[in-house]
Parts: sequence; structure tokens; C-alpha cells
Amino acid sequence: MTNWTKFECFLHETGHPPLTEKPLTFPKSWYPLCRSADVKRGKVIRQVAFGAPLAIFRTHSGRLGAVHAACAHMGADLSRGRVVGERIQCPLHHWEYDASGACELIPAESAIPARARQTSLVCEERYGIIFGFLGGEPAFPLPGFPDDALPRASRVRIMDFDTPYQVLASNSYDAQHFSSVHHRTLLETPRVFIHAPHHYGIAFRAAVAGAASHDRLLRALGVQEVELTANCYGGNTVIAYSGRTANYIMFATLPITETHSRIFVLNAVSKQRNLPAFLVPLILEITHQLTLAFLHADIAVIHQLEYKFGVLLPDSDAGFIGWLRYWNSLPTSSILNRATQTQSQAMDFEQLTS
Repeated sequence: MTNWTKFECFLHETGHPPLTEKPLTFPKSWYPLCRSADVKRGKVIRQVAFGAPLAIFRTHSGRLGAVHAACAHMGADLSRGRVVGERIQCPLHHWEYDASGACELIPAESAIPARARQTSLVCEERYGIIFGFLGGEPAFPLPGFPDDALPRASRVRIMDFDTPYQVLASNSYDAQHFSSVHHRTLLETPRVFIHAPHHYGIAFRAAVAGAASHDRLLRALGVQEVELTANCYGGNTVIAYSGRTANYIMFATLPITETHSRIFVLNAVSKQRNLPAFLVPLILEITHQLTLAFLHADIAVIHQLEYKFGVLLPDSDAGFIGWLRYWNSLPTSSILNRATQTQSQAMDFEQLTS
């Protein structure tokens, strides 16, 4: 009996390729892996990400680890193992790995080969989410709401899409869709700005012209136009700020496979609103619901969308084209840093034991 997730069973039943068929590369960045509450102290869970299974665990002291789930010895599933002190133990031969992926115990031998280690992600927790950095040591700090935001954030909404993750991450930079999908009439040409190699930003003003309930509510509250700034970090995390409502939105995207993605959505509010402490949870929930209502139109058209570029417009698509160039410039990495050996492959045993 396997411990496949429903998603993995779906892939198998629908004839999708195996998760480890080929190493998939993605930008070196911070990615949301799961909710903090999903990984209890002393427990391990399985999570498919980057086209491969991960074993995410929390040690008895509370330290987090996220490693490629196929054990470096014979490929046993580490997510079926258990946490022993500060390590994760393989269920087959009881090899033990620390949170960095280094093997620290082989019961059958005292010497540990240098190659006995798992690909791992540096992990941090924020806003009730466990983030992992793909690509070794983090090249930049974990993106978050700025100091201007209140420390408390909204609850997290997680949504799955049969869509490549870059389609979701780039959506904020498609200026045309704000008018056609969201009924936000642009009042000026979007302004692009870049603060670092891993960053891409855009800012624009637009009139609230829609007839949806959330649009009518905004106008009733005196919000006739919006000023939106969207900052993308590492090609997958977007933090947007609405100047008229003083609200922040985070869209953090996880590539599960090449064509399947998961997005984590949460909100924060600016200190500029001077809210009484007792009102903050209510305002956060209202803001979160308005955000999800706004995204409903996106969900309807983005599901199963894969870009097939034909004619791009140098002016109307300028911000989007800039995002594509930025995304293509990002250094990449893979969770599968060495080929997975199977019985059907010709194996060089001298190489495997070196």
C-alpha cells in the first residue's frame, strides 16, 4: 500500500508522467510549502513540490526540515519514516538525516559516505506558512509585508490550479486583464521599477468600473479608483499594496509539477489606518473576503491556462513582457540534483559506492 496523496493518485489515474521522470528547474527562491499547523513537533508529512516528493518534518526541539523524500541509499520514502530527536529516520534501513539533509547515522556502518545526503531546503515560518528556499543557501531574505503593515495577518487561503505556476505569478503584470477581467479602467500607463535582480515591480492607477458586489461596495465606501503596487520576489511571490484602501495582499505560489500549482493568499493592513486593536481581526477578514471575491474572476479564466505566445503588443503588454524577461533571467535549481537510479537503468555500481 502506498501513501500517495490524492493529487498523486490523480496524476497516476489520468496518465500523467511520474513525478520524478525528469529534473524540473525553477527559480532559486522562497516557496510556500504548507501551513505551519500541518507539521506538528516530532512529525513528518509528505508534500509534492518541484515535480518531486518532499518530506517536511519538525524536530523535537521545533526545528524544521524539508528534504527530497527519496532516501539517498535506495530511494525509500522518508515521509514514511519518523522523527528521532533532531533527525528524520528512513523507514527501511534507519539512516538518519538532519534538517540540512546531511546523513548523521548509518546503523550498519560507522563511516558515512560524503554523498549520503538529501537535497534540502532552508526553511522559515511566517504568517502561519512554512517557506522553503530552493537552491541552497538563500540568495535573499524571505519576502514579507513591510514594516508599515500591522504584525497580524489574515488567515491563509490555499487554492490549487491545473496551471503552470508562472501563469499565476505573472498575472499581476498583465495590465490588459485588469480592464477585461476585473473592470478596472487604467488611468495611466503602468510604471515598472526594479530594486534587485530577484525583484520586479509595477504600479498603476485604475477606476473601479465593475458591477460586481465587491466593486459596488468599494464605491459605496468612497473608493472610486485604486492605486496598486505589485512587487514580485524570486519569480513566484507577489506582495501587492492598494494605496486607496491601505491594504496588502500576498500571493505566494508553489509549483507542484510542471503544469500544476498551488497558491497561498493572505492579507495585511497598513498601520496608517489607525485601527483599534479589537477591530483588526474583523477588518482583516473583510479585506480577505474582498480579495477572494476579486480573484474569483481570475480563477475562472486562469484554470488550465498555459501560455502560447503569438502576438505580444510592445505598448499594452510592456509590463508583462518585462516580467517575462525578468523571470527568464533568474538563476534556477532543481530538487532532483542527481539522477534517480532504478532497476531499468544501467547503473555504474562503482560510481554509486564512491
